[in-house]
Amino acid sequence: MKKIITILVVWVLFLYGLGAVAYNIDDVSHSQLVNSKKSLVSYYDELDQYQTIMTENTGAPIGQIPIPENPINIQVAQSFIPTKDIITRAELFIGKNSTATYPLIVSIRSELIEGDLTSIIIEPSQVPTEEFDWVEIDFDDILITAGQTYYIIALTENTTDNFYAWGANNDSESYPQGCAWFSVDDGLNWTNESASSSTHSVESFINQGKKPTFDGNITWDMCFKIYSRDNNPPSASEITGSDIGIPGVEYTFCINVSDPDNDDLFVLWEWGDGTCSEWGGPYESGTEVCESHVWNETGTFIITAKIHDFFGLFGLDAEFTFKCPRNKSISNSLFFRFLERYPLLNLFLQRLTIL
Repeated sequence: MKKIITILVVWVLFLYGLGAVAYNIDDVSHSQLVNSKKSLVSYYDELDQYQTIMTENTGAPIGQIPIPENPINIQVAQSFIPTKDIITRAELFIGKNSTATYPLIVSIRSELIEGDLTSIIIEPSQVPTEEFDWVEIDFDDILITAGQTYYIIALTENTTDNFYAWGANNDSESYPQGCAWFSVDDGLNWTNESASSSTHSVESFINQGKKPTFDGNITWDMCFKIYSRDNNPPSASEITGSDIGIPGVEYTFCINVSDPDNDDLFVLWEWGDGTCSEWGGPYESGTEVCESHVWNETGTFIITAKIHDFFGLFGLDAEFTFKCPRNKSISNSLFFRFLERYPLLNLFLQRLTIL
């Protein structure tokens, strides 16, 4: 087992020729934008969880490592505990060898051996060659449970000369909310141990340092950043439309919907007569949403507009009272409203009444 580690350390150092001291990579590197489709939409995300210190020449390979007569394929993960409702994006301090031709796949999972909650493909051209740098991973926003453990996972095709590397830290206190995890069997089994006595970890963790240490009491951390945001409820304006009408006639009602996080919105109308619309949407924040309905009976009806955002968070209902009184009552009401819209006609009729 120790022989395998020695071969890997020498080979990776030869490939990368990295620097000789530990440093805060926040201070010396810039971010590469990988996918900008939502970077301008997540207005309110914040840096939530991170570990940005890369130990002296320490990193973990991702992909196939050409050990003579025993090549292994390595997948790497980092556990973390978010504090907000929605994960928006991540950054990884990564690089690749010059012969990498298959993309890097980065995903978020709630368990290491379960399916992805979200994932994104990073093409080789988007990752620095033979050096490390921050690469932004702009996931589709995902709703999670704050305070629970999640994993960011990096893997690539198991094929010759297809190799990436992820900067790491061998200080077990570098990120107390999680640690690095490694798999050498295509994700079927994972270990977070760095001890040479472990049957899995010696083959699955590679230290690029000049003096690698493997201590059963030490876990490792990858260099990563997780961005997230809170999910705030949407809101709807007051319902507008006629508050009185005739059975059998269609009437239209409108609301304006908005969301402080700029999430897409969905609206359902309850008409107070035992019927309702389908959920309509998605609507952009700031959109006027209108729906029409026909009442077939007289009575007083409470119209309710329900609203929720893309992630299922409901806002307060909007309510509106609509009346379908008896014909005489409604006829008089509608006639007076007609006169209110035409004051000159109203004045003329008043004079006729006086005469």
